[in-house]
Amino acid sequence: MNIDKLPHLLGLYLDEGLNSTSKQELEEMLIKSPTARKTFWQHTNIHAMLRQLHRPTATGDAHRFTA
Repeated sequence: MNIDKLPHLLGLYLDEGLNSTSKQELEEMLIKSPTARKTFWQHTNIHAMLRQLHRPTATGDAHRFTA
C-alpha cells in the first residue's frame, strides 16, 4: 500500500475516473488505513459542499451562489 497515491486516487474517485485497478487500490487503502479513511471523508465532504455552492438559486439566477 502506497499512501502517497491517496490524493491522486481521491481525485480520480471524485471525478468518477477510477478503473478497476485503481478502485481496488483505493478500497484497500481505506480498509487498512484510518488516516486514509479520515482523508477520504474530509475530501468528499469538501467536494459535496463545493457542489452545493455551485447550485443556482431558486430564482433561476445561475450566476448567484447559495450557501
